[in-house]
Amino acid sequence: MPDFIDKLKQYGGLLGKGLMLEMAPGIAGGIINELFHQWHVDVAKITQDVQSDRSLWDGMKPEQRNQLKSLPRRVGNLDFITPAFIINSVKKDFPSVASLLLNWPEANEWLVRQIEELKKQASEV
Repeated sequence: MPDFIDKLKQYGGLLGKGLMLEMAPGIAGGIINELFHQWHVDVAKITQDVQSDRSLWDGMKPEQRNQLKSLPRRVGNLDFITPAFIINSVKKDFPSVASLLLNWPEANEWLVRQIEELKKQASEV
C-alpha cells in the first residue's frame, strides 16, 4: 500500500491530493484495525488497560511508532481520528471491544486520552 500512495502523490497533483484526503480515513482505519490484531486486543485487555491507564504509545514497538509517525505525511490532517472513528474501524473484527469502548464511560475517556497522545506523538518529528 505505501508504494501505491507514493506513486499517487508523485503523479496525481491536485487530483491525487484530493483523492488522498478521501482515502485517508480508510487508510487510517485499516492501520488501526491491524494494530488491534497485532496487539491481540480483547475485552479483558482493554479493561486492564483502562483500569491501569496504560499508554498505548508506551506499548508500541519502534516500527509501529514509525508507522504512526508516517501517517500525517501519508494522509494529512489527523483530526478525523476520534473515539467514534476508532470504534467504527474495529467494530466488525472486535465487536465486544467496540461495545465496551462505546458504553463504558471510563473506557471512552481513556480512549480520548490515548488518541490525543498518539496524535501528539505522530505530529512530533
